Amino acid sequence: MYILWHELLLFEALREGLEEEMDRDPTVCVMGEDVGHYGGSYKVTKGLAPNYGDLRVLDTPIAENTFTGMGIEPAMTGLRPIVEGMNMGFLLLAFNQISNNCGMLHYTSGCQFKMPIVIRGPGGVGRKLGAEHSQRLESYFQSIPGIQMVACSTPYNAKGLMKERIPDEEYVLNLEDTREQGL
Repeated sequence: MYILWHELLLFEALREGLEEEMDRDPTVCVMGEDVGHYGGSYKVTKGLAPNYGDLRVLDTPIAENTFTGMGIEPAMTGLRPIVEGMNMGFLLLAFNQISNNCGMLHYTSGCQFKMPIVIRGPGGVGRKLGAEHSQRLESYFQSIPGIQMVACSTPYNAKGLMKERIPDEEYVLNLEDTREQGL
């Protein structure tokens, strides 16, 4: 047996995992600022819009609270949204949706609603970005009920976590280090 090996940067591995899951499951969709034709700020979604269309790869306005909230209802009704926050620091603008809606809705509904949503948030220092683009906020998110936090450390790990968490019925916050993106 031959194992095909190809070297990937972190953002390419995330894209490959996302693409494989979108091929496998038509309920997977992506939304966020510039994720469509531009391909996202770290190019994770580059090339997805032409392949899957504007209904599955949805460009949103610059309003993190709005597009994070927009991902909740589809998750409650059976879709599997991937919400891309441009930077981890901007996810603070959606903290109410992340903590009170995504995090607790499963429990406050008496477990009537599943929350199969993945929220991606790259963050960290070292890329000569502004202060609001460089924060690591894991400590803010770690105490939210109902949240699973994952942090990828290698391209192999990033793809595996993406493929494992998209089909999951639980709410996942996927945190990535901007230094590892390879751009």
